Amino acid sequence: METVTQQIHYTSQPIKIGKTLWRLVIKECAVHGDLQEDRKRLYTEYQWNAEGQWLPGSKWPAYNINDTYYGMPRRLSKLYDRERGMIDFFIHGKPIAQERLF
Repeated sequence: METVTQQIHYTSQPIKIGKTLWRLVIKECAVHGDLQEDRKRLYTEYQWNAEGQWLPGSKWPAYNINDTYYGMPRRLSKLYDRERGMIDFFIHGKPIAQERLF
């Protein structure tokens, strides 16, 4: 029997794409199985706001796993680009580049 636990490490500020608010979440997913050693990994997930509730991108009405963009808005790349520093920090362990001060 496997159990899955998730811990959120980072949640971005929402961005409006079309008429919907979207955010990017970095989660830890630990899978514990009988034949596997404990393993942890971080991954990104897009979430959208429906009537005050945040839902995963997989619940988006046009979600399609066979589409290059999974049926989600293509402008989500704007959100990804904005959060690239945090993604690199959490997932790849790269230091966050400091912005210019002046």
